[in-house]
Amino acid sequence: MPSKTLAHAYNGTTTSLNTGIPRNKINEYTNVQFHDSKGAALIPFQQALFGRARKAKDRIHWMFPPDKDERVEQLLTWIQTVSYSLGTYGLHRFLQSRERGALITNADYRIPGGKNEPAFDWLTFDQLQETRDKTMQESAAFYDPSSQVIVFVFLPSKSGNSVAIWRRKINVPNNMRLMLQAEVSLALAALRYEEDYVVHVDEYPGTHAISQTHLKHPSPERRPSRLRRASLPSRNEYRDAYPVIIEETRPGKPKKKRKWWQFFRVDW
Repeated sequence: MPSKTLAHAYNGTTTSLNTGIPRNKINEYTNVQFHDSKGAALIPFQQALFGRARKAKDRIHWMFPPDKDERVEQLLTWIQTVSYSLGTYGLHRFLQSRERGALITNADYRIPGGKNEPAFDWLTFDQLQETRDKTMQESAAFYDPSSQVIVFVFLPSKSGNSVAIWRRKINVPNNMRLMLQAEVSLALAALRYEEDYVVHVDEYPGTHAISQTHLKHPSPERRPSRLRRASLPSRNEYRDAYPVIIEETRPGKPKKKRKWWQFFRVDW
């Protein structure tokens, strides 16, 4: 059951506190309505995001100039214009999922019904992990959900086999963070340790990455308490030292060696 503070924040809105799919207004401070496509906006580039026929670097393309496509440029400008409301919406989605993630929007998709409005879906870190894209996973794993919202803007190719992507970081409004401080603190306390966010890639990303097969996790009883997490190195210091799983380099089952006397055994 939501607390009185959270219930007051959503008073008079059409957003349910008990479902994972917000529909319209988030709270009394938000004048912009955001829509969830329930996965429909991701269908055109589903193969580009989660396909296994090609590597992630061949499916997902970064660093394209956004001003080369009018749809992308207008959407990025609109996101910046409604950043206050979008930051509140992103915080709302984090509180519902209780997991780090990102807002996903398709620059070539508009909600049905003739409305010229984009849709924003929420993908958690575990879902973004299936893309095998290192940048997307790092963005969702190493950010503070109480102060920022990660937004990914996609533009799929005509074939749907590849997709261009842009990233924006939106600040969460201070008044909403203070109003929902109790709920945010509970959600942050329930998150896994940052070192437990394992990045999945389909090729070796660099010399500083650690293979999952050589990583020794401490036993649960030896893990430091959350009160001692401030003594850990900063994110930038161990950003390239998190556990990485490399799919194509996983060692297979070792062959069983024959004993030395079996070489001389004679079957009668």
